[in-house]
Amino acid sequence: MKVLLVAGVGERPEAHLFPALAARGIQVDLLCDTSSPYFDPLRDSGFPMTHLKLKARLDSNAIRTIRRMLKNNAYDIVHAFNGRALSNSMLASTGIPVKCIGYCGTMGHLNRWDPSAYLSILNPRVDRIVCLSKAIRSYLLSKRLPDHRLVQIYKGHDPAWFTAAPRSALKTFGIPDDAMVIGCTANTRPIKGVPVLIDAIGRLAQEWPVHLLLVGQNKDGELQRLLGNGAIASRIHLTGFRMDAPELMGACDAFVMPTLRNEGLSKAVMEAMCMGVPAIVSAVGGMVELVENGRTGRIVHPGDPQALAEAIRYYAKDKSLRETHGRNGRERILSSFSFPVMVDQTIRMYESVI
Repeated sequence: MKVLLVAGVGERPEAHLFPALAARGIQVDLLCDTSSPYFDPLRDSGFPMTHLKLKARLDSNAIRTIRRMLKNNAYDIVHAFNGRALSNSMLASTGIPVKCIGYCGTMGHLNRWDPSAYLSILNPRVDRIVCLSKAIRSYLLSKRLPDHRLVQIYKGHDPAWFTAAPRSALKTFGIPDDAMVIGCTANTRPIKGVPVLIDAIGRLAQEWPVHLLLVGQNKDGELQRLLGNGAIASRIHLTGFRMDAPELMGACDAFVMPTLRNEGLSKAVMEAMCMGVPAIVSAVGGMVELVENGRTGRIVHPGDPQALAEAIRYYAKDKSLRETHGRNGRERILSSFSFPVMVDQTIRMYESVI
């Protein structure tokens, strides 16, 4: 079996998946942005990669490169790992007898009246669509995509990939040693609900020394307004984008993802759970598949700052509970969201499609 992988900038699970497929006897060629830091381990190991930077959903250079690869090699499958990769691969594979696999990791974006959707997810030549969660699979079914084309595969993780930063690393951001530290990794668009989280922390300010370590780019104007509130501004620590975000989250007492809607399945939550950090999440999308309420974390109604404050208080007052739920979360990743399962399911999908 021979597979062309088209990956863009990739993510950590994908960087581990590609050599794992090769180790299992799959002949793979990889097109990706070789400058992406996610692919540093592949580059260091000498894994063969061909540079391809996907600049748009219709990228003439990418289409030519993918088509040249498809015409010069007898691939059974072209597997695209994001929307840009899929749309360019579909155009590049026109008239070439190769099976096509795409990916969907978000909800709420698909419109049958949008012509561009027929270049990717809605293209009838797409043989399989990997759905990041059961929620995404249900969403695509509601859009009348055929059941047999939808394959649900979690983006598997391995706790061995991560080493939590020492608690002392948080001093760099001005966080006191005795603080209860909430971590959140998100590009702060309005849909992510970070203002709701800041509101929740404000409700606890007098009772508990709760601090928020927020990693990611700020794209929410309301956040700046909230940070003008002197009562809680000193409790909010913005770092901007950081490649060591998972390790920093590992030094926190709890992780919060306050998404308001359409969360397919948060890799940031999975990374925190890998390091034994309990998670507080909104009851949206795939979050309820990942977090077990009262065992690995807490699930709250989206957009409810009081419920979020109560969940934070729940952990702030009981260190042993934080530790127990953190261990349970790590075990859940190993049992139900593990990387080896992802590899097995991917290979079974390849076998079924050809």
